[in-house]
Amino acid sequence: MLLTGGQVSMAISSTIVFTFTSLLFLSGYVLQQKTLHSLQAAIKPRLPKPLTAPTPSIAPLNLNVKWARPVGGRPSSDADFDQYISEQTIDWSRLGYVQLVKEHVEVCSAMMLFGDLYRLRSPAKRVLLFPRAWLEGATGEVVDPYLRTSRRLLRMAARRYGVVLMPMEPIIEGADNSLPSSYSLASLFSLVDYERIIHLSSPGLLLDASPLDSLLAFSESEPVAALPANAERKELLTSLLLIHPSAENYSRLRELRSTQPMTDLDLFRKSFPVPDSLLSSWSMSLGNLFYESTSLRNSIEGFNSTIFTEATAYVRLSDPELPGPEYDVPYYDRVRIRPKNEEARFVWEKLYETFRQRRMEICGLDLETWSSPVLQAETMADESGTVAEESQVADEIVKQAQDL
Repeated sequence: MLLTGGQVSMAISSTIVFTFTSLLFLSGYVLQQKTLHSLQAAIKPRLPKPLTAPTPSIAPLNLNVKWARPVGGRPSSDADFDQYISEQTIDWSRLGYVQLVKEHVEVCSAMMLFGDLYRLRSPAKRVLLFPRAWLEGATGEVVDPYLRTSRRLLRMAARRYGVVLMPMEPIIEGADNSLPSSYSLASLFSLVDYERIIHLSSPGLLLDASPLDSLLAFSESEPVAALPANAERKELLTSLLLIHPSAENYSRLRELRSTQPMTDLDLFRKSFPVPDSLLSSWSMSLGNLFYESTSLRNSIEGFNSTIFTEATAYVRLSDPELPGPEYDVPYYDRVRIRPKNEEARFVWEKLYETFRQRRMEICGLDLETWSSPVLQAETMADESGTVAEESQVADEIVKQAQDL
């Protein structure tokens, strides 16, 4: 039977309508499933993996700073430890990571840490302490470009990463609120709404949040727990601080700080006994909870870059010869101090390059300009010579004018 032109046209139209309707339905279904998975991930965040005892198959890394254990007594067997973990109730609204910034150059580094915590799906709260003076005249025109950038980053941190912004006052009442020295890590103890908080020295890169989450979740609340300088001297350091905030300790620290000028490190060493609960003999083969980039330059033969990256939680980028990873250091200055070990050199250079990329991705900032002291001295010498030559030429012109 032959079909008329109208029937053919109707069949083609029906086929087209059915095809596009089916495609529209399928695309809507896929989009719905993606949205559903995103909502499920947001409602049920990733829980940290408990720190388990090492197995004989894990070889020691021979690194300077060792892994940490939960603060307090540790069960003697894996079965007891599993029971201990199952009995814990974790209230993530009372646990958090805190960064304290005193200068504008520190804001981006703090935001990068929060960005890494967000990317690694840490369920703990994120808090940023900053000088209240930065909010003064917030509705008017901002003249200082650094302040304008800091305010932009603060707003972005709150909006993008859910950071709780907490303005802070100088540690001593009446101190100059424009000076970084007027603020102190003692302000961490004022966050009494939190049971335990972790503060990490910046700038640095977070490679794995799970060990730090475990430290927050499965630790007992002590006033301060920190990494000592080494096992022999056992001097408290402020590189990694696990703090139980309290109004009593905050008042005591403020009172002690008002008696005489001192650094945060001296203040903490005078106020708290040396904690050793973050050191553990059984954890020597687990890796690094906190690591200094300077130690890469002392790496021994056999250093493995892959194992280091997989077994390290946080690396602070701090080399005394460099101003910091925020600055664009000439290549020959970096070559002069980079690690001699090839594997360690690869990790060291990759960390600095990753920091540069993350700084651009998260903060939208390029590296700050910087010149080495040698170059600055040469520049000053050149400028001095130029000034002397110009002065000599000017004297000759004056002499010629007098002769005329």
